[in-house]
Amino acid sequence: MELLAAGIGSVLHFDQPYTPTQKAKIQRWFRTMKDQWMASLDIRDFHSLDELRGNLLAYVNTYNNSPHSSLKGKSPQERFFSEPECFHRLPEDALDKDFLLEIERRVSADSVIVIDQVEYEVDCHFAKQRIKLRYSPDLRDIFIVEADRTLTPIRLLNKTENAFVKRQKIHLCRGDES
Repeated sequence: MELLAAGIGSVLHFDQPYTPTQKAKIQRWFRTMKDQWMASLDIRDFHSLDELRGNLLAYVNTYNNSPHSSLKGKSPQERFFSEPECFHRLPEDALDKDFLLEIERRVSADSVIVIDQVEYEVDCHFAKQRIKLRYSPDLRDIFIVEADRTLTPIRLLNKTENAFVKRQKIHLCRGDES
């Protein structure tokens, strides 16, 4: 989680346990939700978890769009968006790449790596090197992180094609011949 946050320029912050003053806003939110939404809730009115979630979402939207006296008549949403310099939105096209998982693997001599018992082939110039990979949780998209931080996609191993790739041969018994 810390790597993901750092990748988008954010920092994770956790308050110390047993310090309620550090968590006053969230504690107040929980109290308000308990006193307003949960107090008027009759669980028998809901036939599925989705209905309950929808009801909670409607309550949160109503709460965030209603004026609050502590915010001088502004709604929480208006207050949040009144200072756009305090937050930055990530570009839509970068979101998918920013939240990829990351691992390191050693590439075999025949340019193959293994992730979860599935073989993938990479470019032959990565052979016998340690590389960093970024991938989606479903392993549908897997990329090599290049030195300049660009992402190069890799593909499933095709054993037939891989068998015919020309590789540099190392001769251990020829002595000082070149």
